[in-house]
Amino acid sequence: MCTVPSTELENALPHRLDFECKTYNNTMYCGVVVMRHMETWFGITVEKWDSGFPLDHTNKKVCLTHLRKKYAVQLVTSKVNKHRKRIKAEAVEHGKASGIGCN
Repeated sequence: MCTVPSTELENALPHRLDFECKTYNNTMYCGVVVMRHMETWFGITVEKWDSGFPLDHTNKKVCLTHLRKKYAVQLVTSKVNKHRKRIKAEAVEHGKASGIGCN
């Protein structure tokens, strides 16, 4: 439960944090980055926070690709996803049609 009055939140000014691992002009993975930050932030200062992103470009891209797959699987297979069974059945049919053979 939020203990901050709504008027205080309405009047709050955003504060942009300066992350070591920030990227520029990366619109393909911005949702993945946001989800990772939500997953790893526990109210600590930015200096002590470790999102787990590598600092070098190549390893960061590998990490983002892995996280993108991880979050997609979690969203699709979640028990609260009302389309889960249909999507799973379509994936099996797609696998059969493409010779992948997943089941």
